[in-house]
Amino acid sequence: MRDFVASKDKLVAGGFYTRECAQFAELYAALQRQSGEVVPPRKAFSPSQAPRTLLPYVSLIELREPKLALVRLVGTAIVNRVGFDSTGSNMLDTLPEPARDWSWNNLQHVVGTPCGLTFVFKEDYERVSLWVEVVSFPLALDDKPALVVSLSVEVNRQQLPLRGERAMQMGDVSCYRHIDIGKGI
Repeated sequence: MRDFVASKDKLVAGGFYTRECAQFAELYAALQRQSGEVVPPRKAFSPSQAPRTLLPYVSLIELREPKLALVRLVGTAIVNRVGFDSTGSNMLDTLPEPARDWSWNNLQHVVGTPCGLTFVFKEDYERVSLWVEVVSFPLALDDKPALVVSLSVEVNRQQLPLRGERAMQMGDVSCYRHIDIGKGI
């Protein structure tokens, strides 16, 4: 497969590469308006209210110290892509070693600033490579940003011949940018 080429002619609304990520950013902005908060509370986000086309790509991560990114929710499309349901586990333990510190630092930045984050990264499997677009936003738990709600959807969708093959390597990251949600970045 050819490598993903980041070009402006591929962008959809909001500077995203997939319609789903643009819709998810709109959903988050609606949560902000409805709650009246820059960082909406967890109770404002109901997965059942998300469009059915987005729900399979949603994940919800609770950040705890030391370096615990507890998976609270993971969509079926993500489970199918990576090969297992990571609910209840430390998300960092599910990633290849080189990606763990990078991921933890970015999750901390999303809740600590608070801000949104989007990027595209490559997942390499034995027989296929995928480019996955991710958009993440903070949610508050007990009035403090402590959760990250994300959407991760394949830019180059295809039927994945991955059953039984789960040796994923996280590759290149591109199109990395922070999103101002009203607190500055």
